[in-house]
Amino acid sequence: MESNMKKLFALTMLTILLLAPGCGSKKSVSIDPSDKGSDKKMYENAVRYIGKDPEKSRLLFKEIMQLYPDSVYANKGKLGIADSYFKENNSASLVMAAAEYQEYASLYPYSPDAVYAKNQIGMCYYKQVRKPERDQTNTFAAIKAFEGVIQQYPGTPEADEARKKINECRQNLASHYYLIGYYNYIMKSFPGAIARFKQVMDEYPDFSKNDKLFYFTGKTYLAMEDLDSALSFFQRLVGGNAKSKYAKKSQRLIKKINRLLTTKKKTPQGAGK
Repeated sequence: MESNMKKLFALTMLTILLLAPGCGSKKSVSIDPSDKGSDKKMYENAVRYIGKDPEKSRLLFKEIMQLYPDSVYANKGKLGIADSYFKENNSASLVMAAAEYQEYASLYPYSPDAVYAKNQIGMCYYKQVRKPERDQTNTFAAIKAFEGVIQQYPGTPEADEARKKINECRQNLASHYYLIGYYNYIMKSFPGAIARFKQVMDEYPDFSKNDKLFYFTGKTYLAMEDLDSALSFFQRLVGGNAKSKYAKKSQRLIKKINRLLTTKKKTPQGAGK
């Protein structure tokens, strides 16, 4: 049994490798003698190749690290390897880039480039953030990485940029949970819808689509015949989002609910039984 499991695992890994982009068809990469020379020259050539031939740039960076281990360019070469993976901009290379940036930040925590490396870790996850209706694992990872930048390097331009990226990620998460609530509303799973809508309100009060959130929260309560709760959300929407396309719809529903509440008050208790 264990032997069969090992064979299955090996076959799965082989399939993944064969299906990986460009796998099995990559050209042979080598370093031209003209690209070699001093540590500085090799570094400059490696940087020049990052955009057009990331693999060649990595070979040069590694060559610098081997030939000139005590050179400042050896340290920069480690960062260059991460940049070359980042430049390739696919899921596999971004995972490699994040690992290289993390290793650099761990090896050289006091380097002037450490803040750049830490911020780039966040960017590796940020570039893999998926649409609100999809899995949000990378969104959470990006937020955590950017929060680390703010904590370790407050007052830096990278920290300011990290705050902006965190806000974008939070908006994505808010939309994610809102959509779950909305789908529950459509499926008439009203308690589930309310739970998700309230999660957005509690955890993401700065959600950019609060008008839509309040509207469908009100609609959900209305469907549950909780008129008072429905009315409060429609009023909240109109009061804070008067220009929203949902404001007029809410105003009409407010009038409808008020009529229902008035009728309910006028009807003697027990009437109709």
